[in-house]
Formats: sequence, C-alpha cells, structure tokens
Amino acid sequence: MNKTKILIVDDYTENIRALSELIAAADIEIFSATNADQALEHISQNEFGLVLLDVQMPGTSGLELAKIIRSVKKYVSLPIIFVTAHHQDSDVIFQSYQTGAVDLLFKPLDAYMVRAKVQMFVELARQKALLQSHVAELERLRVEADAANVIKSQFLANMSHEIRTPLAAVLGFSELISKSQPGSEETKELSAAIDRNGKLLLRLIDDILDLSRIEANRLELERVRFDLKDIIRDVDSALSFRAQEKGLNLSFNIPKVFPQQYISDPTRIKQILLNIVGNAIKFTSAGTVNVDITVVSSQTKENTDNLVVQVKDQGIGLSPEQQERLFQPFGQADPSTRRQFGGSGLGLVISRQLANALGGEIRLTSSDVGVGSTFLIRLPLECAKLKSADKESRKIENLQTLENLKLTDKRILAVDDSPDNLTLISFFLKNSGAIIHYAENGQDAIDEVKKHNFDLILIDVQMPGMDGHEATDKIRKMGFSKPILALTAHAIRTEHDDVYNRVGYSKVLTKPIARTTLLKELFNHLG
Repeated sequence: MNKTKILIVDDYTENIRALSELIAAADIEIFSATNADQALEHISQNEFGLVLLDVQMPGTSGLELAKIIRSVKKYVSLPIIFVTAHHQDSDVIFQSYQTGAVDLLFKPLDAYMVRAKVQMFVELARQKALLQSHVAELERLRVEADAANVIKSQFLANMSHEIRTPLAAVLGFSELISKSQPGSEETKELSAAIDRNGKLLLRLIDDILDLSRIEANRLELERVRFDLKDIIRDVDSALSFRAQEKGLNLSFNIPKVFPQQYISDPTRIKQILLNIVGNAIKFTSAGTVNVDITVVSSQTKENTDNLVVQVKDQGIGLSPEQQERLFQPFGQADPSTRRQFGGSGLGLVISRQLANALGGEIRLTSSDVGVGSTFLIRLPLECAKLKSADKESRKIENLQTLENLKLTDKRILAVDDSPDNLTLISFFLKNSGAIIHYAENGQDAIDEVKKHNFDLILIDVQMPGMDGHEATDKIRKMGFSKPILALTAHAIRTEHDDVYNRVGYSKVLTKPIARTTLLKELFNHLG
C-alpha cells in the first residue's frame, strides 16, 4: 500500500511526538523537522501530501517558511496547515491564509478535528496520486499510439509500393499482350508474367486480410484430412524456381520412413512453410537454404505427431536489436532491409499467429549478422487412418486431370453484374461440355430459373438492385433444391455468415477464384 507522507515542523520535539501519535495511521508515513532548514531538506527530497507547520518558531518562523515554500513553483500547491496557539489573534490568522495556508489548527488540539482534517488531505493526496498515475498511463498510451501510427504510416507507404509494383507489371504486360501475336512464345512469356504478378498482388491482399482476422480474433481454421508429403512437395516446387533464379541450393531433407495422412489445416500449414522458407531464400544471396523435416510422436497428446521443421539459411542474419523487432507487425528488421529486399513485413507475424492458432510455435533459434539465421517450426498434427474411400478419391484426383473430367450437358446459370467476370467464367468452362446461361442481376436470374431446368447456379453476392442473397432466397422459395454456389469478393465474412447460411447457399467461394478451384467445386457438386 502506498502511504501518504506528512511533514510535521515544530521546534519542540514533544509537540512533534504528541501530534505524530495523534494522527498515526496505517496509510500515513510521518516525517519531522525542528527548524526551517531541516524542513526544506525534507521537502526537496520527498513528495508530501500535507505539511503541519508551527507558526511560532525561533529563527525562521512558520509564516516565513511558508513563504519560502510557496516561492518555489513545484510546491505552490503543497497543502500547508498551520498549528498555532493564537486562536484569538486575527492578524496571525490573516497572515497564515495570506501565505497560502489551506487551514489552521488551534492549540490545545481537538483530537477528533485533527484526525478528520488530516484524513481529508490524506484522501486528497491519494486521489492526486491516482490521477497522476492515470495521466502518466494516458501519456504512455499516447506515445505508443503515436509510435504505432508512424509504423502503420510507414507500412502503408511500403504497402503502396509493394502493390503498385506488380500492378504496374500486370497493366504493362496486358498492354503488350494485346499487341503481340496470339500463340507466340512472347505471348506465353507475357501471360506468365501477368499470372506471376497477379498472384503476388493476391498474396499481399491475403496477408492484410489475415492480419485483420487475427487482430479481430476471427481467424477460422479447417480440420480436414490431407497428405503431408503433398504439402512439402508443393512448397518445394513453388520455391525451387525462386531459389534457382538466385543461384541458391534449396535442400529439403525428409526421412525415408515418413507418415502421410493427418488431420489439420493444410492450407495454413503450407502458408507457414512458404513464408518461412520463402524468407530464407529472400534474405540469402549465395549459398544454401536447408529445410530439415522430421515427424515425432507427441509426448503429451495421444494420436498426435509433431511436425518439426528447421529452416537454416546463409543469409544476412540479424543483430540482437533486429531480433527484438522481428515478430512485430507492420515492420521488418529495419528500413534499409525493406528498401533492399521489399516485402510487406507481415509474413513472420502472421506465420507465428497461425502456428499458435494451430497449437504450435515458430521461433528464431539462432542468428548472426553476415552468417545466417535458423528458424524452428513445430506444428501438432492429428494422425488419421487412410480409409478405402479416401484412397479411391485420391486415385481419381491423381490419375485423371481436370481437363479430362467433363460436365457434359450439365446446365449452369452464371449470375454476375460484371461482364468481365461472366466472360472469365465462360473461358473457364469453355471445354467442360457444360451448357452455360448468363444473367446480369438477381431478377434476370429468377427469370432464367423459371425458363430452364438448371443443374447448378453460380451467383455473385454483391449486385445492384436485387443482390445475390435476395435472389437466392427467392429461388430457393420457388422450389429450386440443386446446388447454388455464391461468389464474393468479401474475404472477411464472419459477421455475415448467418445470412449466407440462412439464404441457402451450398457453398461460398471467394474471388478471385482459380479455374482449377472452380472446376473442382463444380465436379464435387455435380458428381
């Protein structure tokens, strides 16, 4: 408990002792002085809530001492109560208040009155200390908020650069491809550049959305059966080309006996691996990036293995100060790193949050400037038995490409107010054998349903006039029971999920949707 400090000034020690005993309490700490010099020394070294000052003292009187105290700006508001025997002397009373006394106590002292007045100032001192604490806390929060605003401003400026760079490439290559010869090698190169930069833009947007979900505690994880080797193979395939471009050796070290089937969120696991291994490649100019992968049985959870991935690079390394900032959002190790290597500065913080959400961890185990860094990823995976149905499903996916699967004579209605999106869907389904109908708004979709017997409806959610929610609700009430797939550009839908479920969508797909993803969903819902 913080005690209120009270100073008693009197040239008679007997008076000090008597007054001290009178006001003693658990929340009070008493100091004493017998002259002005001692009093001033105490006041300069302590924060007092009250001074009890005798008026008549030899040398410097109490009135003169009060004037000295009040002459210092810091002590202008220090409460002073004069203790005097001159209760009939109006001149003394007037001078006491003129020097800044807040009250007077007259001898002989009334014990009840003294305690009541002292306790009042003790409570005032406590409230003042509490207020100062709140003010200090508000100032600390203000400083932190200002610092956060500076960091976010730097992040937004950097993000603007990161988005504009691939966007400039997309627009530039699009212009060139419109002037090139169809089917030529040049066209293929330009198309590949557009695809590469478009995916980079999508990844930047996904990072921002992931951070928003994490900060809003709305991160949703899947629990599905997956093949661990497939994930590692995909990561290796995705990053090998990037490593080769830089002349690096990317080495994935996997044990010969390697379990495969698990239950977790494979998309998020792949995202973590792509971020951490991708960072190792980004910050390494020459040498090797080693990815050592092991799977060990959990000592704490039954039917659970731990995926342990150690990513070791020979890159720029990190100083101790940079390591402290490493997992902070909206920042990289330092501005020079951002200028040299680019990036949003979100990958590591998102990866750690995802790992934590999955019950695992990501940590930097070692790093030396100019030598390299080593990261450790640990993710728990629930073991899954391979069922015969799963074997058959995987066999179909592996042995038959999407190009060979057909939707022959399946009648599909595509609804979107954007002509470009309808054109894109038309190209995606061009060789599928499906019969495609088009509608540009919700009312047109209802009219089409009345005319034709559709096997599936693809409908955009946000449209002028009658939107996808209203149109789907009306179509369901007309008795249409076949699949309706929603298409939305709103990647964060948590607050609207009850609406999506209520109106009767079979599934909600997020734009932009890849051709393979769309075809798989159509095959799944149409058999």
